[in-house]
Amino acid sequence: MKLIPALLLILASTPLFSNQLLPENMMSTPLEQSTWLPYVKKIAETHGSFETKDAFGNPVLLEWIKTSILSPELAAFKKTICPLACKEIAPLELQFLRTHPEAAPAELFLRSSAPLLENGVETADWKAIEEKIQATIEQFYHMDLSKFGPEMIKPLLNDVYLCMTIKNKEEDTLLGYLMCAVTPALPFGNIKVINLVVRSEEKDRGLEKVLMSSLFKLVPQTQRIFFFVRPTSKHALQTYHSLGFAEDLDLFQDPNHKVDTKYLTPLEYKSESSEILQKAASD
Repeated sequence: MKLIPALLLILASTPLFSNQLLPENMMSTPLEQSTWLPYVKKIAETHGSFETKDAFGNPVLLEWIKTSILSPELAAFKKTICPLACKEIAPLELQFLRTHPEAAPAELFLRSSAPLLENGVETADWKAIEEKIQATIEQFYHMDLSKFGPEMIKPLLNDVYLCMTIKNKEEDTLLGYLMCAVTPALPFGNIKVINLVVRSEEKDRGLEKVLMSSLFKLVPQTQRIFFFVRPTSKHALQTYHSLGFAEDLDLFQDPNHKVDTKYLTPLEYKSESSEILQKAASD
């Protein structure tokens, strides 16, 4: 599998996953599937912004778009967030790789660094490995999806992408972003997070909570949010647990875009189990 086409799978899922049978009580009915995506698509606005506050009461500006896989808006969003993604994701992937070097050949962002680990972790050039990871991340965020054939893009054409950035009210510095999707196979109320990144210098401001809770503000019928975190990202896991997310190894996923949880921790937030994000959205 070539690198660039494989990167399309990140938009569909996050890394690749093996098929498994779903519990009957987690299966969505055709009616649920047929009403959720149209509901999200019919949200009146395709973009907007609103002011809110961080954990210290400082004003922040959240800007959002609702778009599709081939839209120029999504391409522009990805280019905007690329520098922050490279800065924050690469060190986390490097941390994971130091603990699980055997994962390099199978993990998309790490695959290009596998040859640099052939002689063992003790002699590996970790600076060069980090540069490889950064280059792969940059390639993903800058790739032009319109260049790929219809068969490659077809599984993603009906997906709706919700993308958000957060900044200080009076500044243009990007503090963080959230990228998520609603796909045809997801049950009513389900949203899949593709990526959430907050600038490391701003980790104590509760921006993860602001971004996640914004989903309930923009899509009030949200019932469940799910995504995946590296098990070595301890700060992220602690943060999301504090927001009401719970680990679930049998987590229901998009059946058309499964994610391999061998090297990822599945997390989900259910509105029936927690009100933390709903309350934050209403503040």
